[in-house]
Amino acid sequence: MQKKSDVPPQLESRMSAENFCVDLIEGFKKKATHNKEESMLCFWASMGGALLVPFFVTLGRDIGTAVGCDDAIFWLEKVIPSLLSVCVAFSTGWLQLRKPQQLWSLYRTSQRELEDNLQKFRFAVGEYAVVESSEKLLIERVTKIALDAHYAWLPMVPNPEKIA
Repeated sequence: MQKKSDVPPQLESRMSAENFCVDLIEGFKKKATHNKEESMLCFWASMGGALLVPFFVTLGRDIGTAVGCDDAIFWLEKVIPSLLSVCVAFSTGWLQLRKPQQLWSLYRTSQRELEDNLQKFRFAVGEYAVVESSEKLLIERVTKIALDAHYAWLPMVPNPEKIA
């Protein structure tokens, strides 16, 4: 192993394989969490809105009368159900077009694969125990996982031909 002083300055700043893997894990974790939250928000907006629209349409007049606010009947019977319907349509369309639930699964799976390789590297088990350069093997595996995730992501990107 070379001493730090023997390493050329341009190579000193190079990231270690382990740090590279950890950075990718964090990136996939952040993307997975974002898509999970987006997916759950749209799901609840779709379900909640779809369940509340009939409630306001059928009971809007009764609610307005019960609270002594006859001026609110129009809002309770017409405006709120209309806004909820728009919310349901948008969130359902968003789920179908953007597919955050599939992206969530893709990114979380990639994160887990990276974590698996990182632990095998750290504890020198499996192929990492017998290979000549475990850092090179880790980089090879990490870049393959990232590239495979990219190729799995590509078909999910909305394009005009699919939409038409």
